[in-house]
Amino acid sequence: MDRLELKRVGILGGTFDPPHLAHLRVAEEVREALSLQEVWFIPAGYPPHKKSELLSPFEDRLEMVKLAIRENPFFKALDIEKEAKPSYTLNTLKSLRACYPEIDFFLIVGWDSFRQFETWWNYQLFLDYAKLVVVSRNSKTWGELKEEFLLKVKDLWRDIPCEGKVYFLEVTPLDISSSKVRHLVKSGRSIRYLVPEGVLTYILEHRLYR
Repeated sequence: MDRLELKRVGILGGTFDPPHLAHLRVAEEVREALSLQEVWFIPAGYPPHKKSELLSPFEDRLEMVKLAIRENPFFKALDIEKEAKPSYTLNTLKSLRACYPEIDFFLIVGWDSFRQFETWWNYQLFLDYAKLVVVSRNSKTWGELKEEFLLKVKDLWRDIPCEGKVYFLEVTPLDISSSKVRHLVKSGRSIRYLVPEGVLTYILEHRLYR
């Protein structure tokens, strides 16, 4: 199959503990900017950078993702990392490539994560399995960010041509984080309009983050 005919799919991984409106907005803006047919949300099973004992159960996080994206026909939830311990991104990309050779994948990562990309296991191989999309909600000017981004790409993949494989996108700066949502719930305060209504109801009914 001609590479130009491949279905274009974004991959947005994370703990999603819980998923919030900024996650959805990032996915939508990347989908639109890069003409992606779909964006797949992949809750992390056992992320190497975080303590798993502090995470909500995988089943709760997956269900909240499904509730968060249910009104968008271009979004899909995958449980591919359910049994992964630890859930390294490269292994996930390899599995996706093996299962869906007809898809052109775009891995979506935040600016803060990208700045520490050298700590990701075997990050040098990521571009063999997917294109990389770095998104930023940073307050710096575009010129400052672009220069830092280009230097980082050059440092990470020194002798590897990255043209057409690594993208940088500015997205709407929404000051929402999962940690902030959890803190508000624990404090007994409202999280309405920070998370989708279905996620809000699930959190309250299952008494998460108390």
